[in-house]
Amino acid sequence: MKTFACWTKILSDRERSSSGGAFSVLAREVLSERGIVFGASMCEDLKVRHISIEAESDIILLQGSKYLQSYLGDSYKQVKKQLQTGRLVLFTGTPCQIGGLLTYLKKAYENLLTCDVVCHGVPSQEAFDIYIDKIGIRNRCKNFNFRFTKGWGFQLSKESKSIKEGGPGKQPLSPKNAYYLRAFISGLMFSEACYDCAYARPERVSDFTLADYWGLGVMKPFNYPTRKGVSLMLVNSRKGEFFINECRYLFFEERPFEEAVEGNHNLSHTSERPLGRDTYFEDSKILTIYQLSQKYGIKASFRDYLRLLKQTLNSMR
Repeated sequence: MKTFACWTKILSDRERSSSGGAFSVLAREVLSERGIVFGASMCEDLKVRHISIEAESDIILLQGSKYLQSYLGDSYKQVKKQLQTGRLVLFTGTPCQIGGLLTYLKKAYENLLTCDVVCHGVPSQEAFDIYIDKIGIRNRCKNFNFRFTKGWGFQLSKESKSIKEGGPGKQPLSPKNAYYLRAFISGLMFSEACYDCAYARPERVSDFTLADYWGLGVMKPFNYPTRKGVSLMLVNSRKGEFFINECRYLFFEERPFEEAVEGNHNLSHTSERPLGRDTYFEDSKILTIYQLSQKYGIKASFRDYLRLLKQTLNSMR
């Protein structure tokens, strides 16, 4: 295993990404070799599904964080079919999705690359559907973004369908309506399995592991600007190490693994199950936003409004 702080050298990819855009570099390299990339995409019906892409112009469909579980459909079957033709395949997902794929395939393929994320836990699609109904954006929104920022940072945003509601482009949600993000960070709506995750450990199942590089510079000076976002990349296999050295658009610097673990709790621990997990899901159906936020301590703070203002100004630069 090797640990890197990294980012894409393509500025537009970095600005569209959750942190440093390292995924886009892997995807571009695979596609340049006429390979195929599988990953989670927020579809126009506001459901997250695993899809495949074969053109660099479609990388945007897979970029960005999605804080809910993706529907895999028959993607494992599609991966196997492509592998059997000898085609290079990159499959990205949560560690448990990668584990499921490797179990399904039953044997190793040299032409398969896998990439997981440091996962906090996943809410269900139903939990997200309840949320978008409560804030009234179903059928009025063609896309939903969980990280509204250039670089790294947290703020929910939507892209409306009609010109009357603002037309194309990201429109940040008010901190009041962004309570889903605070509930996610508090661990109130993860799948029960996530609180006892077998993959929340330093030993990884994939060739690559990606995350935001929280804690960068704590153990060793980092002498580059970080405002535009930095990816943490763990290279977990010889195959991954060979591949990363072929990537043309990646800036990377090796870092101490202990620094990565210190800044990313879920590299060594599962998310704790809060007491509110027992009742949050049912309450989210019947309580108002105000009642829900008050009961579970996820009310928007003054700091949330300041953060929105700052990130909105940054996005306009």
